[in-house]
Amino acid sequence: MNQINQLILDSVAEGIYGIDLNARVVFGNKAAERLTGYCVQEYEHHTLHELIHHTNSRGEQVPLSFCSVYHALTHGESLFIKDDVFWRKDGSYFPVEYTAKPMMENGTHIGSVITFRDMTEKLRTDQLIVEWDKLSAVGQLAAGIAHEIRNPITALKGFLKLMQRSGQVNDGHITIMGSEFERIECIIQELLTFSKPCVSQYNNEEIGDIIRHVVTLMEPQALLKNIALSMESACLPLYIRCIKNQIKQVLVNLIRNAIEAMDKPDGSIQIKISHQTAHVIIEVIDNGPGIPERALNKLGEPFYSTKEKGTGLGLMVTQNIIRNNHHGILDVKSQEGIGSIFAVILPQV
Repeated sequence: MNQINQLILDSVAEGIYGIDLNARVVFGNKAAERLTGYCVQEYEHHTLHELIHHTNSRGEQVPLSFCSVYHALTHGESLFIKDDVFWRKDGSYFPVEYTAKPMMENGTHIGSVITFRDMTEKLRTDQLIVEWDKLSAVGQLAAGIAHEIRNPITALKGFLKLMQRSGQVNDGHITIMGSEFERIECIIQELLTFSKPCVSQYNNEEIGDIIRHVVTLMEPQALLKNIALSMESACLPLYIRCIKNQIKQVLVNLIRNAIEAMDKPDGSIQIKISHQTAHVIIEVIDNGPGIPERALNKLGEPFYSTKEKGTGLGLMVTQNIIRNNHHGILDVKSQEGIGSIFAVILPQV
């Protein structure tokens, strides 16, 4: 039976170790020996921790008392670790994913079984996928820039040729050319805002103060379209760690989008602040036309917009600020004919 059990263990691709309550290895398989370079006999005078789990990936020694495997062993618990390292006999280390399960005999806890796999190839594949996604995104962005800028440039060239042939300057043509130049400038400015590195200072800010300032700033634009802009806040002050101007920019973008999308004379936009567990939630709620379901998944893509003259870059910048600079989430819910809710979820201080 021992021979059959060992043959079964050796046929498994993952590394397997059995350790007793003193953290000594009592059995292992061929995959464990191949991955670590240690045979079972070499654990006779050493614990598993001393040989393959003594140091983390930063080169810091990890005492046995702080070892997650030892903790699971002593408490008879199950354990799953997705991101750790084991050390080889030659002094190198490799990324691992492993589980620890209690080993029972007649209802008594006698040790743990460690099952682990080398994650080197998977991590390399994941990195290649990330790099491919980045290249794909860059290609999509470049194609969008070429398309968006080529259109106004084509119009500008056409008007210049007309002026060259006629030898006259048409004021109407000049006005159109000016608007096309402004469109190009707007696209470039939004791309610069998206791409420039974040060097601003993070501070603890009261979100209510930021929103009140933005509401005051955007109120004149709302009134021009007869839109009621209001704010509803939780009683207690709520603080977030943020770059103040970037959060203002996020709110300005969301409110401006709601104003520009509104197509009714009695429109309303409400800014609602609440908190849930360790997060602050800022909702921009409008009763506008809503967003078609097919368009929701495309929001934030460069040069995709539900507005006639939109570039989609404003929402792309907004998502970049929330996700990458503030570790937050932008959640969008919308229903055609009823309105939209853009919820910004940020960590609370």
